[in-house]
Formats: sequence, C-alpha cells, structure tokens
Amino acid sequence: MIRHLATRRLPALILGAALLTAPVAAMAATVPGAGVTAPVPDVVYGMPHVEAVLSEALSRVVTVGRLQMELDNRAVEMRAPQGAGGLAVENLYYSPVQGRFAAEIVVTGSQVRLPVSGRAFGVVQIPVLSRRVIPGDVIGPGDIDWQDVRADQTTSDTAATDAQLIGMTPRRGVSTNQPVRLRDLQSPRMIDKGSLVTITLSTPTMTLTTQGKALQDGGKGEVIRVVNTQSNRIVEATVAGPNVVAVAKPGTIAQ
Repeated sequence: MIRHLATRRLPALILGAALLTAPVAAMAATVPGAGVTAPVPDVVYGMPHVEAVLSEALSRVVTVGRLQMELDNRAVEMRAPQGAGGLAVENLYYSPVQGRFAAEIVVTGSQVRLPVSGRAFGVVQIPVLSRRVIPGDVIGPGDIDWQDVRADQTTSDTAATDAQLIGMTPRRGVSTNQPVRLRDLQSPRMIDKGSLVTITLSTPTMTLTTQGKALQDGGKGEVIRVVNTQSNRIVEATVAGPNVVAVAKPGTIAQ
C-alpha cells in the first residue's frame, strides 16, 4: 500500500517541478540581460517643434513686421522611429490677402507626415493716441501710446513714429488707441485767414520784409496763399512762425 501511494505521487511531483521552472525561463527571455533586445521607443515631436520649423518657413513669405502664427489645431504630436531625421516643411501655401496658410510637416528619412493649417501675419508696433485730442490741442509725448497691429492693416498714410505725431494737432477728431492717419493731422495754426502777416525773403546776403494778408489758415511748414498789400500780388509762402511767412523767389516782395 505504501509503494502504491508513492508510485501515484511521483508524476505529480515531476509536473509541479515543471510548472515552477516555466515562469523563470519566460522571464529570462524578456530581460535585456538574457539576450533579448528591448523595444526602442519612438521619437516624439510636439507643438514646440512644429511651431519652430513652421515659423522659419513662414518668415520667408511674411516679410513685414514680426511674425505671428496661429494653428487651427494645437493638439499636434508626431511620432517617428529612432534614426529618422528632423522636421521639415513641404507644400507650403500662403495667402497674403486672407492671412491663411497650409503645409505638410514631414519627418525626413521616414514616411511620417502631418498636414497643418492656420493663420499667419506680420505685426508692427505703431504710435496711437492715449487720450482724445481735439483740433487746436498740440500732441505731446505723454499723449502717445504704442500698440501692435497687423502690418496689412497699415498704409503709407499711417503714422509709424512718434515724431510724426508730436507737435501736431488733429484736423478733426482722432480715435484713441487706433492707427492715426497722417492726413488727419496738421501743424498747429500759426496764421489765421484774414490776419496781417510779415512776408520775408532771405538770401545769404540780405533779408527783405513787407506786409501781407493771409488768404488761408496755416500751420508751421504749410504753404498758404498771401497777398502783398503793397502790390496786391498773390503769392504762395511757407508759414515760418506766428504771422510770419517766407517766400523763396527773389522779386516777390518788391512786385
């Protein structure tokens, strides 16, 4: 009876030993030191990488002002196998009128590519009025602030420097914190229409003066029409100061 029980338990013991040793062999197959190569992780490119390569490409077509870019989809992620190259931009399209772009971001040396689209435009900084300035008020440095605007929203008539504003007065009301048109500014009035003025002519050797009458209002540096009260001849003269105009042609005063 004892021999019979021993005979029946022997196969069970052998089977148990086999089960105990099986996980050890499997574990060894997955351990890097056991001669099995572990999977190599992919290279991941995120939004900063995409924005950097896109900015470089768009800066070649958006040449005025500081580039500002907005992607339609900001959840951007690209994965490429180890050993692939860097990012590049292909098939770039840009519409200056609409400010829209479309392109493909590719990982060089691989088949990985991602279509992207968005808006891009140049931004410039321009002077604007920080308070309401009415005609007759002279614009000073404290009346000026700076604002970023899209470059395509400015023209050659848009004030680009504070020097173009300081010392000027509006011809009409100018909105605050908005681009200022040069046509809406003028020099402060130094001569009123109908007032008596001194007409001067200066040369390196002499200065001549006579009396005249202004036919127009005028600010410093502006050209207005005046009449010589001695000859009744109408001439064009440049406003040089309060009630003082200057002519450039010799003989104008004497005529």
